[in-house]
Amino acid sequence: MTSETIANAQPYWDRYYAASFTFGRGTEDILTMLAGLPPAAVWLDLGAGSESLLWSIPLDVGQLIAADLDPDRLALLRRYAAAEQPRGAYRTVLKLCLRTDTDFAARCRRLTATVVADCLTEQPVPFRDSTVSLVTQFGLLGLTSDHRDFLACWNSAHQPLSSGGWCAGANWSAVTACNRVGLSRQLYAAAFAGSGIAPSLIKRVPVDGDADFDSVWIYLGRKT
Repeated sequence: MTSETIANAQPYWDRYYAASFTFGRGTEDILTMLAGLPPAAVWLDLGAGSESLLWSIPLDVGQLIAADLDPDRLALLRRYAAAEQPRGAYRTVLKLCLRTDTDFAARCRRLTATVVADCLTEQPVPFRDSTVSLVTQFGLLGLTSDHRDFLACWNSAHQPLSSGGWCAGANWSAVTACNRVGLSRQLYAAAFAGSGIAPSLIKRVPVDGDADFDSVWIYLGRKT
């Protein structure tokens, strides 16, 4: 497995989320998918980085728990939540989702915990089984090195999901291999089948204008 990302916490956030919103890179599709989810009491965002609050905008959740191996990314997330002031790409997402600054501030207050944890492991993630109503990951599982690692980490990531709970996420396909797993519809289908989660969406979305990624796979499913 690998934990290598394109950039460290602040440069990554500045490049993709803090400045102006860039259309055509799959974010709109992810937001549309998330907007269709029912309310969730507890949302666990694995490999959260600093971006959980962006994905929170279309969601209706009671509390957010963000987990990531990088404490700098979690610190950035906490600072942004404390400020309660959207900027850059976040303002565009608020408009796309028909949300207001007041809505964003309310979502900031729903960040109840940040947990430093390795979410790319075959061992169960450090959260109680069947206690979470929504599990997400955006970019995390795409960092696994092969199909076996992907499937093992998928199973570990979704153990906290309660019966009837939902999972959603997205993984970007890198232009160069750089020790990352090759993503496919068949891989996601196998992951769903092996974890008792029924898929309702598995979709590859082409990405425009990004030298590092050519597409993003988005998915949605419910635990049976």
